[in-house]
Amino acid sequence: MKIYLFVLIGVLLLAGASYDLTHADNGPHGGFTTPTTDSCSGCHRTHTGQEQKLLMNTTSSLCESCHGSAGTGADTNVWDGVYLNRDTITENPVEGVANRGLRGGGFVNARMNTTLGTTTAGSLPATSSHTFNASPGIMWGNGANGSGAGTSIALGCGNCHNPHGNAGPSGAATFRILRQVPLGSGASTGVNIPDVTAKTYTVASTTGVYWNESYSTQEIPLTQWCATCHARYLAGSSAESTQSGDPIFKFRHRSDGSDGVTCMDCHVAHGTSAVMGANSGAVPWPDSSTAPSGNARSSLLRVDSRGICVQCHSNP
Repeated sequence: MKIYLFVLIGVLLLAGASYDLTHADNGPHGGFTTPTTDSCSGCHRTHTGQEQKLLMNTTSSLCESCHGSAGTGADTNVWDGVYLNRDTITENPVEGVANRGLRGGGFVNARMNTTLGTTTAGSLPATSSHTFNASPGIMWGNGANGSGAGTSIALGCGNCHNPHGNAGPSGAATFRILRQVPLGSGASTGVNIPDVTAKTYTVASTTGVYWNESYSTQEIPLTQWCATCHARYLAGSSAESTQSGDPIFKFRHRSDGSDGVTCMDCHVAHGTSAVMGANSGAVPWPDSSTAPSGNARSSLLRVDSRGICVQCHSNP
């Protein structure tokens, strides 16, 4: 089971065809604005589609063809959580540093310094992640008060991201090509997160420390966006002492940004390599289940065990 916080994964630039490389944030992928584009055939088949939307392969496989460890065309290797320098674009220096960890972590591996040490982090297997291949999981806290622990969903890259981009109002670009309403979230109202001009794909720390990594003015809208799926996780400054009315998510840590704390302060979007101690690894899931346990209970956290807590509460 995985915790679901939706933030960044790009999808499908073109593999093996002639195309214009276009950054996902500015969508659409490829050269769709040209009258004789060759980009469509990189992902779609007119009469022999193997997946819905006439896709030639699963969304996950198409994403991996560019954003995986063996992919071509994208510097953002979200499978392994690292930024590469393998395409032909002259990169803007603020976009990322080669081999530094991506801000969202990684789905399969993550280059994260979860010990907060001084040694440069290596790539380690992810202990928890959002799913990306349409495998089922639970959106913890989805739904209204009293509706149970959460809702089952088959989650893939396309649930959170619009591969063609321009998903904002009137076709405006959005941050990391995020949909305003994630598919399957059940949300009636979406959250628009406008794109930014200066791209920052990697963490600032040269050793891979994710603590204190900030999304600046986008942290609050990103948190509101996470809550389109995890509605009952969104909580204000009095939530630690005021009952929510829900029997499971009864008292909650503040997270809505009203006093500076957001989802992204503690969690990454894609996957973490954080490890859990005996206590943190044995915390039951919201539905009271205890498996998987151990390191798999890392819940996308930026720091090992409950080290994320003492970064703020040094003298509890």
